[in-house]
Amino acid sequence: MEESRVYVLHFAQSHTDFRLPEFEASATYLGIPFEYVPTPSRFGPYDGVDVRRPFILCRLPSDDAARELLRRCSCLRAVWELWVCADTYEELHARNRELKPWLPYSSPDISWKALMQGFNAAIPDARRIALIEAFGYMDLAGPTRLKKSDLTWGVIEEYARALDAGSEPHPQGDQDPRLVQLFFGRKIKDRSGCMPARDLIDELSLKKRQYIGNTSMESEMSVVMANMALAGPSKFVYDPFAGTGSMLYACSMLGAFSFGSDIDGRMLRGRQDKDGARGVALSARQYGLTGRILDTGVFDMTNAPWRLPFRNGGGGGLFDAIVTDPPYGVRAGAKRLGRRNVEHQRDEPYLMADGTPSHVLPDYLPPTKPYHLSELLTDLLEYSSALLKPGGRLVFWLPTMSEDEVATTIPEHAHFALVAHSLQDFGKWGRRLITMQKRDDAGPTAFRAPPDAAKGRVRASDDPAEFRNRDVDTQQPTYFERERERLLAEITSSLETVIGNTNAANRKMEEHISVGKGFESIAELWGKFSTLMTQAGVPNPETRRAEEEQDTSTM
Repeated sequence: MEESRVYVLHFAQSHTDFRLPEFEASATYLGIPFEYVPTPSRFGPYDGVDVRRPFILCRLPSDDAARELLRRCSCLRAVWELWVCADTYEELHARNRELKPWLPYSSPDISWKALMQGFNAAIPDARRIALIEAFGYMDLAGPTRLKKSDLTWGVIEEYARALDAGSEPHPQGDQDPRLVQLFFGRKIKDRSGCMPARDLIDELSLKKRQYIGNTSMESEMSVVMANMALAGPSKFVYDPFAGTGSMLYACSMLGAFSFGSDIDGRMLRGRQDKDGARGVALSARQYGLTGRILDTGVFDMTNAPWRLPFRNGGGGGLFDAIVTDPPYGVRAGAKRLGRRNVEHQRDEPYLMADGTPSHVLPDYLPPTKPYHLSELLTDLLEYSSALLKPGGRLVFWLPTMSEDEVATTIPEHAHFALVAHSLQDFGKWGRRLITMQKRDDAGPTAFRAPPDAAKGRVRASDDPAEFRNRDVDTQQPTYFERERERLLAEITSSLETVIGNTNAANRKMEEHISVGKGFESIAELWGKFSTLMTQAGVPNPETRRAEEEQDTSTM
């Protein structure tokens, strides 16, 4: 890295926890060496990498390496060659005059344009023009060209928090206390015509996809998963819980061959369109991936139809990566073949009226039973260790209730090493993207025997080990029951207050009547009030007194 230069990596604002793992996976796939550089800040020195900031300094070998990373890493918005970084514009101009990094681009044949950006703030046009004119001493001889210029240079003003245009003044650059750092440099542009990774997210958007389901993975996360799996040309990727095929599309768009399976064939097949295409094949045709998505199969992961030698881990494994989103019970519960009640499990085929076994019919749906998340993860790791090549990656999602569960929820396996884990937080719960790599010295691994059928007798809703039931006491009232009790308590309290105020008014009127103050007007008012109380079902004092006197005389 002695001949390398420092670049500013500008990451997207979304999914901050996935920035560095995906960038590092992209660099690993491309074989690009890199080195993080502590990013300066006006608020004090920082020795490490602050993932909360969208700008990270990094050493890269060349501009070509930066362009390759832009085409691969979906979290990366832009890359700038760093010329100068400073806390103030006075310091920035002083260093720029001293270093003169613009001289290689001062030829009359090189067109240029200036770009002034603000992060968490919008720079007004008048101030933007003033900032550009302040760099007039560079005296670039080439023509200015706003489109397809040879050189794009500029300044990025990074602010600590977003500015509300309705209540905050416009940012004042180095005079603004919210300013974190000023970056000045040259923007790296890709002229190869290849699709950048950020454009791939829009290309695979669920809004444009012809076939989706309620469990389809969002395009940005599917591209991140494909990058974490090091998917690319000549790679063979497998998804054992393919569903509607989101991971298959992302991996194949990066150039890999993919194969998917699912226990529910209806998710893979979908509905047939007028041209005969259906399900995963319909979207594969939409993206032009019919030659890369090899096929899909309908089978249970724990009863896979793989033949030897791959079934016993021989031949060095079959797949380069396994990328999947296993069902963990939030949108769809995990299932496996078999019946919940083993007493109803048949040992012989069920024959139809014409003697045809029911399981060979095209519309046959095999019986399924709940699949514990813990058992699913154990089987997934064993399954992957037998099918992956040495060095192959396993990428999957794992649900979590809090950040404190990291040490306890990430599964371990003797044949895998943990590469990265990133949390996607949804508030009360989240999911963690786990990336593991099969050790080179793992050796052959045989498939585990199918799980015992007796384990499926408990309903998922009654099983405290299920993710949906974690941290939930089945003896405690549900949310709706608690809300009903709370509302009833509020209504009861309000009625007691109204009745108490009514009784107090009754006693006050009785006192006025007894001493003869305003007898006629009060009596008239009292009559109207008594009528209203009777209509409301509240007994008035006269009725209550008459009842008490009647009870006394009866006694």
